[in-house]
Amino acid sequence: MGKSWAVMWSAFLASVAVVYNQFKVSPAMGVLREQLHVDMVTGGWLMSIFAVAGIVLALPAAAILMRLGPKVSGLVAMGSVVLGSAMGATAGSPVTLLVSRGIEGIGLGLIAVVAPAVVAMWFEPHERGLPMGIWAAWVPVGATSALNLGNPIINMVGWRGLWWSGALLAAIAFVVYGLVVTGPPLKEGEKAKATGPEPSLATGLKQPAIWLLALSFAGYSFVAISFGTWAPSYYQERFGLDAGTAGFYAGLMFLVASFVVVIAGKILDLISNRYRMLLISVVLTGLLYCCAFILNSPALIIPFVVGIGFISSFYAPTVFTLAPETMPSPELAGVAMGIMNVGTNVGALLGPPLVGAAVNAAGNWAYGTLPVAGAMAVCVGAAFVFAGLVKPRG
Repeated sequence: MGKSWAVMWSAFLASVAVVYNQFKVSPAMGVLREQLHVDMVTGGWLMSIFAVAGIVLALPAAAILMRLGPKVSGLVAMGSVVLGSAMGATAGSPVTLLVSRGIEGIGLGLIAVVAPAVVAMWFEPHERGLPMGIWAAWVPVGATSALNLGNPIINMVGWRGLWWSGALLAAIAFVVYGLVVTGPPLKEGEKAKATGPEPSLATGLKQPAIWLLALSFAGYSFVAISFGTWAPSYYQERFGLDAGTAGFYAGLMFLVASFVVVIAGKILDLISNRYRMLLISVVLTGLLYCCAFILNSPALIIPFVVGIGFISSFYAPTVFTLAPETMPSPELAGVAMGIMNVGTNVGALLGPPLVGAAVNAAGNWAYGTLPVAGAMAVCVGAAFVFAGLVKPRG
């Protein structure tokens, strides 16, 4: 039991380190625009380019895990983050910074598949609820850390110091992961098990339900990553907040989510109709996010970020709980996660630059609502079609 939890916490630390590096752009956006002459569209790509490697690696990551094993796969992921962040810390132009972000993105593409697979390896199905619920907090914990620590670090040592802090955190996670994580011991007689021919990758890819679920999550990722990228700048320019306060408010959403996702995971184990949970949470999430860039008073910021952090924390865990159930056999769960990561990263890739472009073109933050509303319409619509498709099976 001790070893399994040590592995889980090591995988969690690695995952948080990846997200910390993903979101460090947000608090540094103003400084980057000033010092490297980064415009809003390019600034959006500094966030989204991180997802390119994630898209490319989403499906191959499962094969990499099978070939290299959990330890080496995780070390490759963390090593790429260390290398990319160090390269970014020494960048002298937006182009070099973009390239470094792509290298860091390799870590995201791998760890999003490797980490939950490692947790699943070490826990029996009836024991996975709590560890998976804790691991599901990797994005809010990493994002909260970056958004709240980013400005103090920048004030002390500049934006390059923030990049070096990301490299250091990833290096620590690299060492811990390497020392702790191994494959689980084989159970008695496990080697002799005969399960027949392995299900093919093509079989998993042909399941329409998982693609609908991934499309829904792509819309959500489009909006969530866009908000995480631009909220600090929005609060500074629209309401005149200082960078530290704006970063804190933006990070508060992720702080709330880091606790609620664990509660949501436990609730999902207790209810019988998870599809109803999916539809209620996606509708409420969509309605709230459409208000993200049209707040008319700074007094509404805290209620908004707390509300969206709470409500959306029921949507994401429900999606990832239902994803493996779309496959015809448990052996294809990795394919389901790979397809989900395609959706996640496509949304993350497109969202920030398109929202930034809309705001830039109109010269008004309210116009960021247009791409946000469109993406949430896709998110909600795909979720309802998915629920209708799987209802006969559920």
